[in-house]
Amino acid sequence: MLAGCADAAAAPPNEIAPMTPAAPDTRVPATIIATPTRPTIAATPSPMPRSSPAFVPLTSGGCCVQPFFSPDGRRVLFLDKPDGTAPVGIWAVAVDAPLSPPTLFTERLGPFSRDLSLALDLQNGQTVIERLSDGARWMINNGGRAVTFSPDATRIVWTVLQESGGFDVRRVEIYVADVDGSDVRLVATRFGGGPLGWLPDSNHLLIGGRANRNDPSPTLSVLNVDTGALRDLVAVERLRGASISPDGRMLAYFVAQARDASQNGMYLLDLAHPSPVPQRLDFFGSFRWRDAGRLLYIPLRPGAPSDELWQLEVTTGRAERLVAADAGSPFKIANGDWDVARDGSKIVFLSARDRNLWLVTLP
Repeated sequence: MLAGCADAAAAPPNEIAPMTPAAPDTRVPATIIATPTRPTIAATPSPMPRSSPAFVPLTSGGCCVQPFFSPDGRRVLFLDKPDGTAPVGIWAVAVDAPLSPPTLFTERLGPFSRDLSLALDLQNGQTVIERLSDGARWMINNGGRAVTFSPDATRIVWTVLQESGGFDVRRVEIYVADVDGSDVRLVATRFGGGPLGWLPDSNHLLIGGRANRNDPSPTLSVLNVDTGALRDLVAVERLRGASISPDGRMLAYFVAQARDASQNGMYLLDLAHPSPVPQRLDFFGSFRWRDAGRLLYIPLRPGAPSDELWQLEVTTGRAERLVAADAGSPFKIANGDWDVARDGSKIVFLSARDRNLWLVTLP
């Protein structure tokens, strides 16, 4: 990450003024492709095109990586070392003050809890959590392993991985504890898997892997960490990039390098359905949830003049291009560094054109 900062510092200064890209196309037919057991979701074309969003530079001079919005959406935070005397840390710029000097948020590099109240600090083989408001720190007795905070920042989860053996069948023990390190519990054991994310209620985990070493394929399941109740969803191999919608209803993911190559691709899964069936999508690329019902995605299109931003309404299958490809646009994202504000109104991205952060208010 720090190497990325050094490269950014050497990049040419920002010479791209705020601009408006070409007008987007009208809505297009559905992008969800049904599996053989699920009907196609029909599209409803939009009668009128939307207006084009504008690009606003937030930083200048080349800088920063891994941008993300503050919980209230008023700031964009990022990893940086603005100059030779400044510390490496998480810096911030106000959304309503583009190109203003960045301010230091914390020298802790995270990861952080969703509300940015807590930071994980791995030091000398120890796991330490720090409360950023007052600097209080406490150690988690888990052998120096990384933890993931629950959405409400009251719990943590970590894994203990078998040290040898094939990764597809290594034993993984999943532990949950209160955020202060108390009430440690082994909640599940899997082979070749582990936790994929917390659901919004902070009581359930999405987990993957084989329940038994000799099971023919991994299974995706929802685990209640309080009761131990387990609900199996589907068998899926080589699942990657799991992203749970803000309401916990849908899961977006992709499959890569599956033994059955026909299974490679991107999918949606309804986690609340009693017998969910993965819905295959007709694109491959980067994706983020805008809100509970809309998935933003950037199709992978090597050689395109710039990236495009699309929006998929998951209940209808209707897709819309929000940002069109334009050779003069700063919308060429570096390192997959982009984020969506919690209210879904904006995105921020690191431009590969000038190594600066840019803001887009979405239509």
